[in-house]
Amino acid sequence: MRNLVNLLADGASALDAGYQAFKSVIITVLPIVISVVLLIGMFFGISMGIKFAKAEDADARDKAKGQLINLAIGIGVTAVILLVAYTLISTGVFDGLFSNLA
Repeated sequence: MRNLVNLLADGASALDAGYQAFKSVIITVLPIVISVVLLIGMFFGISMGIKFAKAEDADARDKAKGQLINLAIGIGVTAVILLVAYTLISTGVFDGLFSNLA
């Protein structure tokens, strides 16, 4: 029985160490991911704007307008989700989650 308790305690500390490593990677990588997503969205938005400006007829213009609206919504939702995830992880909201397992 004593070995089982030690095994569980070792597993909890290993899980906590794994979470800390994961957290450090996320804190390092997530701002880069947010920047890349916004940069790609900006370039795609510019191309959609050019497509909208070059549209000859009303159908093509309406299609390009719909794509621009969908692009803006997609970039906004993605940016908010990534920023909330980064904020929650970097502020340490989940820090006590794994230390209570031991």
